[in-house]
Amino acid sequence: MTFIVIVAFSAFPASPSEAKPLYAQAVFDQFYQQRDGEPLWIRGKRLNSAGKKLYGVLQESWMHGFNPDLYYVSEIRAILDNRNDPDVTSALRLEVLLTSGYMRYVQDLSGMRVNASDLDLRQEDWLQRIPAQEALALLPDDLDDIDDFLETRAPQTHTYQRLKQELTTLVEDQDGRAAHDAPIRISRTIYPGQEAKSILAIRQRLDVAEGLPENQYVYDAPLVAAVKEFQTQKGLDADGIIGTQTVFAFNHGKVDKIRQIILNMERLRWIPDAKPDRFIVVNIPSARLWAIEDGAVAFSMPVVVGRKKRKTLSFITQTHGVRFNPTWTVPSTIKKEDILPHLQENPAYLTDKGMELFDGYGRDALTLDPQSVDWENISKDQLEHLNMVQVPGAHNPLGRIRILMPNAYNIYLHDTNEKSLFGKSNRAQSSGCVRMKDPDKVAIFTLKNRRGGGWTQDDTDALLKTGKLKDIYTDDHVPVYLLYYTVWLDERDQVIYGQDIYDGDQALFHALEKLDGIPIIVDNDNKMLSASVD
Repeated sequence: MTFIVIVAFSAFPASPSEAKPLYAQAVFDQFYQQRDGEPLWIRGKRLNSAGKKLYGVLQESWMHGFNPDLYYVSEIRAILDNRNDPDVTSALRLEVLLTSGYMRYVQDLSGMRVNASDLDLRQEDWLQRIPAQEALALLPDDLDDIDDFLETRAPQTHTYQRLKQELTTLVEDQDGRAAHDAPIRISRTIYPGQEAKSILAIRQRLDVAEGLPENQYVYDAPLVAAVKEFQTQKGLDADGIIGTQTVFAFNHGKVDKIRQIILNMERLRWIPDAKPDRFIVVNIPSARLWAIEDGAVAFSMPVVVGRKKRKTLSFITQTHGVRFNPTWTVPSTIKKEDILPHLQENPAYLTDKGMELFDGYGRDALTLDPQSVDWENISKDQLEHLNMVQVPGAHNPLGRIRILMPNAYNIYLHDTNEKSLFGKSNRAQSSGCVRMKDPDKVAIFTLKNRRGGGWTQDDTDALLKTGKLKDIYTDDHVPVYLLYYTVWLDERDQVIYGQDIYDGDQALFHALEKLDGIPIIVDNDNKMLSASVD
């Protein structure tokens, strides 16, 4: 049998489905050569106890958002379902399929399965899949514990395990609402007391009687109460206003939720379980910031993130300090798309906003009178050469505080002079940076362990009163994670399904579907690909 295991691949037909075991063939061959061809998962012509456990784990890989057919489950099942006495070739085929499935499964649990560049991400920011040879090297000495070992290879964070539980519940729920109820559509935001054709469908969805026939399209008090309860359950502001977010929640069916859970479990595998003692997380779709210290939330706050046209990108960086009373150098895109149109209407716009105009950049740049520039006929190159700087003060869009966190995208956390935006349900309103509701808290958190003494609110207030730009640096760099999770947990540990504000779920879905051309979620009957061990 030793010889046959080593040459097992040559005995297989070359059809596309049976060529899949050639995955990492060179690694596979070297592994069995080092074992002198000794099999791992079979005894005689049948699966041993370790092989049965591994097969069971691969069958249940859907619980981690994987399609079991990536790990040859259908082919293994076909061999095992053959009730005839298996021949040597079939037995060794089981060995090959299980080892190949094990390699890929461990790799897939270990990090990013897709090309980061396909998602406009930097590969170095995220955990990448371990090499196939490393996956084999991780095999435990006691293979009878292979199921327990493989469970430890998955993320152990509470959020990941909670989403795994939610996925299992969704898949196994046979009594859930139909996945494709007729969608609810609205032509405008609906406020209490108003009439709208969609009100009747909303009544039916929430099982609220319409009362008198003439009131069936009126958004009355009983329906407002039901909508508020629905909004609370979905993690929305319970304001009773039926807008785009509430309609999204109405139309989000079971298959949509399964897809969303799977995509976010994938993202969670890109971040190491082990975190530093102190770090900051911004979840872009939920537009919220958390400061974490010693495993607990020190504080959280709403933030404003980039609108779809000017996205807040997802990456990982570190704080280096805080800038108080910052100036703001207008980025090229904003200069061209936002500022120039105002100047063409009113050449005194910069002066009115307390902004300075310079001919070029650097200390030697000359100050210009904005009204001396022909804004109507300025060329692209001429505009690029001009430097517009917002001085500290009430008009400064960075507000009073900017967190210094170097990155390739020139995206940072900062205060804002538009406080009203934090009260909106849709907070994707910025030009790419993250605006904080309580910047003082983040500044103190950033400088808390500063060498030579910490930092207090009194220190912050003293610098802000000067009105002068001042950078305070610290060697205690706090990691900052800007993440894109469209599913998250609220304070009650309830799973919240958010909106895919930048179509990031759609992009990740298509990238994952390219893996061997195998669907990642459902078959043609919209059922999760799963099976149980006999």
